[in-house]
Amino acid sequence: MFVRTVTAASLALVGAVTAIGACNGGASAADGDAACDEFNPPTPPDGPTPAFNNFCNWSSADAMNPEDAADGIHGLGALKVYWNQSPPAGSKSFPIGTIIVKESEQQDPTNRVAFAMVKRGCGFNVDGANGWEWWSLSDNGDCTMKMLWRGVQAPVTESYGGTPVGNCNGCHEQVVDNDYVWDTALQLSNF
Repeated sequence: MFVRTVTAASLALVGAVTAIGACNGGASAADGDAACDEFNPPTPPDGPTPAFNNFCNWSSADAMNPEDAADGIHGLGALKVYWNQSPPAGSKSFPIGTIIVKESEQQDPTNRVAFAMVKRGCGFNVDGANGWEWWSLSDNGDCTMKMLWRGVQAPVTESYGGTPVGNCNGCHEQVVDNDYVWDTALQLSNF
């Protein structure tokens, strides 16, 4: 009986430590909250990333921001933006669990450039676009996506829109008043 109690306590401790690490997105334990409801989509090594399934059926609009559309960072030419949920009316920020996908519009979906921002919350990316994680994606052509990379910035070995080690935070921090989201269709004042 004592061994079982110790084992359960040990498992609870391991779970709490794991939750603290997951909540921080690389931040120190003091910055995180082990009891948070952070949204952290799993990324299988092969195949579609489940959080993006059916993204093409989400709310969508043409990307309409003169500082962003067709600038080459998110792809050349027309862009489309998709979002999985709209914030409640009067919100000052997007809810945790919000996923925003921006994608170029080549006829063959597998040739499209796709990026996403995922609202994780819970102290993730506190030194940048607070709460947001950046994703580079590959469109599978069947309304699913596969992750190429994710994090607070592109890995050193990757690029962002053709720019080595792109700076997602630096650009999105310019729109802190709209919870770091650029697109005209996603202005919080529109919801």
